Amino acid sequence: MLARNYDYVCEEYRYKKDVWLKKERENARCMTEDIHRTLRHRILALIAVIMVGYFFAVVRSESMVRYGHELVSLKQQEEQLINKNSELKIEAEQLKGPERIIGIAEKNLGMSVARSNIYIKAAAARNSTAAYALANK
Repeated sequence: MLARNYDYVCEEYRYKKDVWLKKERENARCMTEDIHRTLRHRILALIAVIMVGYFFAVVRSESMVRYGHELVSLKQQEEQLINKNSELKIEAEQLKGPERIIGIAEKNLGMSVARSNIYIKAAAARNSTAAYALANK
């Protein structure tokens, strides 16, 4: 009978050992699954952060291109306005010229130029206000 009890104890020990080994294997498998799940979550989070950064860079680049085109068109418009301003200044100077005034006075008003008050253009004018000098006769 003692041999039977001894066999029963050995079998019970082996059974408990097998159950314990199965639990250990299952725990190890669960831990590796948890590690893999955590790794997958971290990789997905990293991909999401990279995608958001990429989207931000694309939007920023698009706005920079748009502002660049706007700047180029504004520079062209500025250049056109500067050229038009120069043309208008030249036209204003031509309209102010004594030749034009003399022409209008002679044609429309029937006036003539007095020979004692003839203005001539000075050859070496020192400033723009003294561009015309009274002729000495």
